[in-house]
Amino acid sequence: MLMPALRLFALRGISFDEYRFPRWQSAVAILVLGIVIGLDPSLRTPRPGVLPMPFAVALAYGVVSTAAGFLIVVTVLKWWLRRGQRWDGNGDLVNLSAASWLVPDLLIAGLTTMGVPGLLTLPLWLYSAWVGANAIAGAIPRVTLGYAIAGIAIGMIPAILAMILIAFAATVVPAALGFQA
Repeated sequence: MLMPALRLFALRGISFDEYRFPRWQSAVAILVLGIVIGLDPSLRTPRPGVLPMPFAVALAYGVVSTAAGFLIVVTVLKWWLRRGQRWDGNGDLVNLSAASWLVPDLLIAGLTTMGVPGLLTLPLWLYSAWVGANAIAGAIPRVTLGYAIAGIAIGMIPAILAMILIAFAATVVPAALGFQA
């Protein structure tokens, strides 16, 4: 999985055949990404009006929100790509998506965990969407780069809403139960 992920990060399109690696590798990639997101110290830093998360809750939040966001985006992409019969459903969209997320999103999560402000990582977020769209357009001949970008953007809307709900639950529930950061 690492070699396809690195090639995708360099914007080299690869065929669906190269995403034939075990699904557990995709699951591990998303798990590692979630753990790195959960290590972000800003999740545990007290700020006015925001409850800090205990360490274990922050880790759980990172893993659960990343997995939920990933599954939502992949589900929306499956629907989006089948519209107009652009994709016949053959090929592993889960492995493609995980490979395209791995390098750019791990880089973003690592920088954020090291304290880089979110605004400075915005170009990397945009590049991450481009990497994913390029991977889709490279693997599915009837999908253009613009159509793939639109599918990712549409998928991110419910994914972000789910992550907000998970963050709310990860801050309010521990506070209601008396846990402290």
